[in-house]
Amino acid sequence: MRPVDLLQTRNGRLITFFLLYVSEGIPQGFALTAMVAYMRRQEISIDQIGVFAAALSLPWAFKWAWAPLVDLVKLNRFGGRKAWIIFCTLMMTLTLMSAAFVDFTANFNLLLVMLVISNAFGATQDIAIDSLAVSSLKEDERGRGAGFMFGGSAIGLALGGGGALYVSGLLGFNASLIYISGILCLNLLFIIFFVNDPDASNVRVIRATFSELANSLRRITLDIFYSFFNSGTGPKAGLIFMILPTGAVALGTVIASSMQVDYGLTDFQIGDVSVYSNVVFCGGCLFGGVLGDKYGIRRVMAIAYALTTIPTLFLAVNISASGLQDVPIASLYGAILSHSFVFGMCYGLAVAIVMRLTNPAVAATQFTAFMALANLAVAIGNFWQGKVAQDMGYAAVLYLDALIVVLPLMVIPFLRNREVTGDLAQELTHKPA
Repeated sequence: MRPVDLLQTRNGRLITFFLLYVSEGIPQGFALTAMVAYMRRQEISIDQIGVFAAALSLPWAFKWAWAPLVDLVKLNRFGGRKAWIIFCTLMMTLTLMSAAFVDFTANFNLLLVMLVISNAFGATQDIAIDSLAVSSLKEDERGRGAGFMFGGSAIGLALGGGGALYVSGLLGFNASLIYISGILCLNLLFIIFFVNDPDASNVRVIRATFSELANSLRRITLDIFYSFFNSGTGPKAGLIFMILPTGAVALGTVIASSMQVDYGLTDFQIGDVSVYSNVVFCGGCLFGGVLGDKYGIRRVMAIAYALTTIPTLFLAVNISASGLQDVPIASLYGAILSHSFVFGMCYGLAVAIVMRLTNPAVAATQFTAFMALANLAVAIGNFWQGKVAQDMGYAAVLYLDALIVVLPLMVIPFLRNREVTGDLAQELTHKPA
């Protein structure tokens, strides 16, 4: 029986990257929603929670440091990038299952270390998935593809965040870890049976010498440099753009989870909010991708970035007027859910922009560098938002968050597609005799 390869059709590609990103979102959803809610109920301060969230983002912020390994170490005999994805998914699952046997209250630091390790494997998995996406998705599929990818991430966040809160509320914290590991195992089976790297080949296996690896590293370093700094305005502007927040972000970060605990919501209610907001986020990713392909990605993205300020300022005004606990619950839910939709549009479109700025020859490294900057922006955001919320309150965070949106809006006009000059194309395709 001929094996099924979903990457051979358009719908298959969209489904594949949707499900691959589901597996990426699950561990993050657990750490940044379920664990944050638990920590806040244990009266851990908001600024400490911000530091915790920032620490978990660090493997994603610095994944560029080992991204060249995915470009250089092809593993073609074992399936190419598929082998990288399988290995990292397996290691994520094993670290989470091991964490299920750690006493959370007595050994919190050990659990934190294990989750950071799990996120490191998740970040490496992301490198391979993004490289596969850049080389597999067609030019006219990238808006939709990015939407499906971050839509899948949103579903993963819901399963890992809200889903874990439901399970934890019914069966306890350890049960939630086992539940998450089970979902990752199902995703692993999907990868094994339905995904194949089109660039992998079993025909010839090259045993590289140290000098050959050194030459490959030299060439790829040159390619990366040219891809960023000699490919027109777009890639250079992209470096600035990705270090800036993806719109007004506070209602989509750990501050929102902490705020819900302080508002007085139960774990089941927070789980509901997590699931609903991530489903809405998924819808925003898909909707933004379709609009971006039709009307222009930069134009639609600028509108989406601006729209994130509306629910943010709405909730800030309500908190300023009456205090957090006196805000009507419909207003709280409405602000979070409406923000999730436009926030999803922002994320999906930002990824589509980055795909256009990335050189496929070094996709794993360059795309990863862009996305690592985005994760560094998340870490920075979690850090300053926790500090400001602890010292000045939630309303101050929301006002500042909305104000900062001006910065990425100023950069969007410069995010032009990657340019390849004649000299650059010659350099990138040059092979030593």
